[in-house]
Amino acid sequence: MEEPSSQDSREDLFYTTTSDVFEYTPYDIERVRFSSAKIFSPTDASLFLKKIYRSSLVGFTTFFYVLFDFVKFVFAYIAYLGLKIEDFFILLEFYKSWTVKTLMWRRGLLFRPATHGGVIILTALAILVGGLFGRSNIAAQDLTLAESALSTTNTPETIIPTDRPRAEVVKYRALKGDTLSEIGEKFDVSANSIKWANDLSSRDSIKQGDLLNIPPVSGVIHKVKKSQTIYSIAKKYNASPQAVADFPFNYIDESLSLRIGQTLVVPGGAKPETVVVPLPGVPPASQVPVNYAAAGSGLFGWPSPARAINQYPSWFHPGVDIGASYGSGVYAASGGRVITATRVGTGFGWHIFVDHGNGYVTAYAHLSDIKVNVGQNVSKGQLIGAVGCSGLCTGAHLHFEVRRNGSAINPLSVL
Repeated sequence: MEEPSSQDSREDLFYTTTSDVFEYTPYDIERVRFSSAKIFSPTDASLFLKKIYRSSLVGFTTFFYVLFDFVKFVFAYIAYLGLKIEDFFILLEFYKSWTVKTLMWRRGLLFRPATHGGVIILTALAILVGGLFGRSNIAAQDLTLAESALSTTNTPETIIPTDRPRAEVVKYRALKGDTLSEIGEKFDVSANSIKWANDLSSRDSIKQGDLLNIPPVSGVIHKVKKSQTIYSIAKKYNASPQAVADFPFNYIDESLSLRIGQTLVVPGGAKPETVVVPLPGVPPASQVPVNYAAAGSGLFGWPSPARAINQYPSWFHPGVDIGASYGSGVYAASGGRVITATRVGTGFGWHIFVDHGNGYVTAYAHLSDIKVNVGQNVSKGQLIGAVGCSGLCTGAHLHFEVRRNGSAINPLSVL
């Protein structure tokens, strides 16, 4: 077989072999070079890098947008929860205020039944839940043994704590040698009050074993009848209608309304005695009124031109009620700074508090006008208001209190 000669070799030929001969085939070297140059050209590499950069930029931008939206969502959700929590507490405060107002209707008339009912409900729930979650097998025991029973002796005497005021009439079984005066001292009420509460004909007409009604304060216990008012009841027993309204356990609100059958305590009241015509030349017996005024120190001046006292201080009425005409002047009892000058329609009504800077604060209540402002300094005898009948009030008067280090004292001791 003939070998190919050197002149047959060209750059565009390459040899192939078959079974018999060597053959050569033309090959487009330029086309191959062109394709390689096109794949790895600088232009294509730049475009490829730009695509990668753009893809990365789009990815990072999308990530940050999503992250920013997530952060916005979290903050918006937190703000939403804050608003809902605020709405919940506002609703809770509303219902709490409504519940308190309902329970304090007629000065707490519903408070005791609601409290007792709540305790009964809680006890029933505790028994029910305890029965569901605390079931166990308990061995039967003989509970008929005398040792397993506790016994105590009964006492007919009512024990009254000395650290709290009484609201109700209590029962007392008279002991041997008891007198109304001694019983009155024991319960801090007058002997006449016990006499009137039990319809006794004489102050000493008691004997051992008698069951006596003891009123909470000195005065008269009265059951309201048809068409009666605070004013008519107070007039009947020669008492102050304001004292009847102020007694906290009468449960009288600002409307001063009464209901038939309601039991009222008339503090300081006295049942009318049978009129006895005196014999000629014999003066009739007279009752000397009790004077609760203490010796005044003169630390404070009298806050009103009027001098009549309608109601004296007591545990439920820590001030004095000065009877004065409507609109008459109210004057500062001493120099100081006004810390309260409030116009409200309940309780004290329009009232003023003056801080005298030495632990003393004076209060002026049930006013019809206020002539000073909070923070204003006033001098002793300066006009600060006018007598009225605002708040829980039965007639025009000035309610005046003196408080020392936060506790009310008898104003008459410093006037």
